Amino acid sequence: MARLSSLVLLPHPLPPNTLTLGQLLPNPLAPSSCSFTPSSTTLKSTINMNAPQIQPRYRDLVSLDRHGRLLASLSGKKLDPAREDLLLVQADEMELKALQHPNKAFDAICQDPETQAWIREMAVRKQPLYFIVGVQELKNATFKRAVIKEGPLGTSVTEAPVDAKIRIPIHVRRDSSMDITDSTTTGIYGVEVRKVQCRVGRSDEPHLLEDIEYSWNYHRIHEELQLSIGLGKALTIEELRLFSDTMSDEEEGSEGNYDSDSSES
Repeated sequence: MARLSSLVLLPHPLPPNTLTLGQLLPNPLAPSSCSFTPSSTTLKSTINMNAPQIQPRYRDLVSLDRHGRLLASLSGKKLDPAREDLLLVQADEMELKALQHPNKAFDAICQDPETQAWIREMAVRKQPLYFIVGVQELKNATFKRAVIKEGPLGTSVTEAPVDAKIRIPIHVRRDSSMDITDSTTTGIYGVEVRKVQCRVGRSDEPHLLEDIEYSWNYHRIHEELQLSIGLGKALTIEELRLFSDTMSDEEEGSEGNYDSDSSES
């Protein structure tokens, strides 16, 4: 089944409906803190979605970082049996929704006066923004530690013993993420996010060199000033991880947020 080429895993799953197609926000990992979703009327008239891709009995193997956050899908890749940073993800169903033409949808949304007003406020704050163009959701998913076993027919993935020493999240920010050690979890697992730049300035103000990577549209505020809005490339996993690192620094006692399943139990 085809997947979005720029889809990245979230460090922790987010509750359903916290990220939606066409949403604008400063932090993709904290949608409840500050975000803007165009009105349903605007969305229906401007956004065309691809038919949702649905895959029953979904299964994936992912790596974890040293803090126990989801890092990257490893399915189909050759793996070292000695690895201890693996998580087996299984779900009753995976649903992938995406915008059919992200650039056209973005340009159309930006014609909406309410959207322009919100973006203008963010521009005054010099706040970078992000545009949700793809959402991957898992239904009734389980997240279990995994090991690679070698056999006569090659390697296979199995669930790790309960005493395996690998760290997985057991408590995270309740306003933004979900506990993935519940028996099952339904939530947002991956996203495709595009970068957005916005600024208020004179209509004859020259662009910066880095602006060449963005597709721009312009909206006059009055005779001398205009709102410039640019849609850029997809956010990479490394860039998304920076948000997670910042949020982790704000959490006190980060080591207390994880269970190493070690002899302490």
